[in-house]
Amino acid sequence: MREAPTWYARKYSSVVARSSESDPDAEFHIQQIGAQRHASRLATIDYGDAFVLDLRDKGGIAMSGAINDDALTAVFMWGEGATFNGQRAEIPQLRIVGPGTEFKLEMPGSYRLMRIGLRGSTLDSLRAASASNPYQRNWLMPGVHVQRFAPRAELELQQKLLRTVGFAEAAAQRGCNVSAGLAVAASEAGAALAQALYRTEGLSARTLGSGDRRDIVDAALAILEATPHGPVSVSAVCEVLGVGERTLERAFQERLGLSPRAYERERRLRAAHGLILTEGDRLSITDIAMSFGFWHLGRFAGAYAALFGCSPSETRRRIWGEHAAEPMDLIESAA
Repeated sequence: MREAPTWYARKYSSVVARSSESDPDAEFHIQQIGAQRHASRLATIDYGDAFVLDLRDKGGIAMSGAINDDALTAVFMWGEGATFNGQRAEIPQLRIVGPGTEFKLEMPGSYRLMRIGLRGSTLDSLRAASASNPYQRNWLMPGVHVQRFAPRAELELQQKLLRTVGFAEAAAQRGCNVSAGLAVAASEAGAALAQALYRTEGLSARTLGSGDRRDIVDAALAILEATPHGPVSVSAVCEVLGVGERTLERAFQERLGLSPRAYERERRLRAAHGLILTEGDRLSITDIAMSFGFWHLGRFAGAYAALFGCSPSETRRRIWGEHAAEPMDLIESAA
């Protein structure tokens, strides 16, 4: 018979208090950077083959460490000025961190970290899948694997994660023993991640060998990363890189499977989605859309729904519960 899940939901007012908690999947060190007062809220469940965590943090933090050799973890981590192993992390993008991977995070201000860890028999199943399918990406290799997952799959994973830690928060507030429900929730979250990894095919040999186009895309992405909150002209990117739009188009299609304009818009939609996840209880959808350069609200709602499978207001309701209707709701219903 399995043990009951380990779970808790706590608030911290210092880095020292936050650092006192152990982690079943990683060893790490935390230190404060900057003079801003630290405050955080953490909810987590550990059960069977899955570890689920949601953290909201305010105050500059630097974290370094390594994932254990017998664990794999999937992370959404984002915040203004945040970096993950030196790469900017200002929008919620799924990163798969393989066993034994060393990591270094820097979050100079407020940030959000959502995580699901896998181990045990679930990892054994992933190993078997990698061994039987040469085109299946080997997620169990050390390193941070960043791949374009379907946004709808990411949203589904985020919802399961938040629903899981929501059980922990509710149980902590009410002092209830709901171990059975927590166990089911943690298992479902872990299964959702495993299913997302199974469905993702590895990159083709042609893509891996296209060094010149890879360099062009990497350089273009660096330009887009430098302007995270507003639209960027593709023609301006081409001018900086000294390449034609058709060349950039082919490179993006080969590397990422979509055009530069589609990628630039999707990046801003994902950033808006991240703000809904973090500030949707106090900001209107209208404010969020305009924060990322979406001035035509009906088009924003349509583009968001096409990407995530539901409207921005529906996402807001799923994450934050029922709220009074706002002007954006009427726009979406009419679009």
